[in-house]
Amino acid sequence: MDNFYLRINKTITAISTPLGIGAISIIRISGNKSIKIIKNIFIKKNKKKIKKINPNIVNYGFINYKNEIIDQVIIIFFKKPKSYTGENLIEIYCHGSIYIQKKIINLIIKNGANLAKNGEFSFRAFLNKKINLLQAESILDLINSKNKIYHKIAINNLINSKISNIILKIQNVILDILSFIEIKLDFLEENINIKNKYILNKIKYVEKKLKILIKSFKINKFINNGFFVSIIGPVNSGKSTLMNVLINENKSIVTNIPGTTRDIVEGKKIINNFKFYFFDTAGLRKTKSYIENIGIKKTLKKILESNIIFYVFDILLLKKKKYIYKIIKFLKKIKIKKKNILLIANKIDINNINFKKKKINNYNIIFISAKKKIGINNILNYLNKKIPNKIIKKNILINNIRHFEELKKSLKYIKKFKKNFLNKVPFEFIYIDLKYSIKYLNNINGNNINNNDILNNIFSKFCIGK
Repeated sequence: MDNFYLRINKTITAISTPLGIGAISIIRISGNKSIKIIKNIFIKKNKKKIKKINPNIVNYGFINYKNEIIDQVIIIFFKKPKSYTGENLIEIYCHGSIYIQKKIINLIIKNGANLAKNGEFSFRAFLNKKINLLQAESILDLINSKNKIYHKIAINNLINSKISNIILKIQNVILDILSFIEIKLDFLEENINIKNKYILNKIKYVEKKLKILIKSFKINKFINNGFFVSIIGPVNSGKSTLMNVLINENKSIVTNIPGTTRDIVEGKKIINNFKFYFFDTAGLRKTKSYIENIGIKKTLKKILESNIIFYVFDILLLKKKKYIYKIIKFLKKIKIKKKNILLIANKIDINNINFKKKKINNYNIIFISAKKKIGINNILNYLNKKIPNKIIKKNILINNIRHFEELKKSLKYIKKFKKNFLNKVPFEFIYIDLKYSIKYLNNINGNNINNNDILNNIFSKFCIGK
């Protein structure tokens, strides 16, 4: 990163489009020499040199070297500070031949430019306050976005500064508290009255907002990896039939023979742009079959890897209180929250039992017939409720590990301040915690950031030319 600072007064160039053959390639030049360089290598359509380049105008002509036409191109000049980098910036639109791209780049370098490093254009944009650090990282997120949700969040962070504004609001609240405290410390003799309730409410607000942002990061694993749903239960309870119905595909073998499913069968379904992976597992029972026992061990392992558990059983078993007790006892051993475990009483088409409970021992229960496809919509509605739509609709989502870590550090000091404040520790001993909290929030937007390692780690992930 030190090299970036040393190169800040130098003109840089790079190919901004992916390397390889294509219809069009874009080459960028940014810095004080960019206009001089383009005047040396560009001639107009009438083969005359260009004397003046007006900003934001399409200029058609040729890249020329020693009276040799290299390519027919379009150039656009973006005058500082109204450019991506905040410097004089030239974009050359040439044909996508690898030979042409290299020839033009070498020509630009020969006329005084330096080959740009990864992320150097975006680094200059950050340094010239065209974008903040969070927006810079949103550019990278936008480039790497793999689905509609990530794309929408990256766009909002880049254009509307959604997360930046939320963090700025939190910072202002902390600054507000700091101001009151510093006034009190500076004018001790004046006996200025600061209501403790006012400060406490402000701190609770900050704590709440930080927790929401931190929680949003945990949603990323569902956006990236989807939800893992294990379908478990006793043999012949209809697990495989349910699996096939959910994914609308005959993937699991269905027979009346106990222990048919011995290996885990996987299927996928998309619900509201979220991926749900279903795992049809071996029936849980005591058996002497060596192979079936291997399948049961795999089932127990898959349970631990899952986000949601479907425990499927024959509705007749509801009459056997001892068996229901065994189910509850087994589910209590599973390290998954009750709200993520669904009891599914199957075969209501065969056994007409009037059972209207919505919960058993605080576990949700749904009554279905997998074979007749009765009650399947209730299962899909249950899964749909697991999608964090509220946070996604608000576009409040932290999807960067660095931001997550900085938020956790900020929250740590807010909690520390709150604890000491409630214990009536004097302000002069605890106000420093608020300063630490705001410092870590500054690191997210890049305000007053001076850690070269952080900047290097961020911008080195960009491609050359961005």
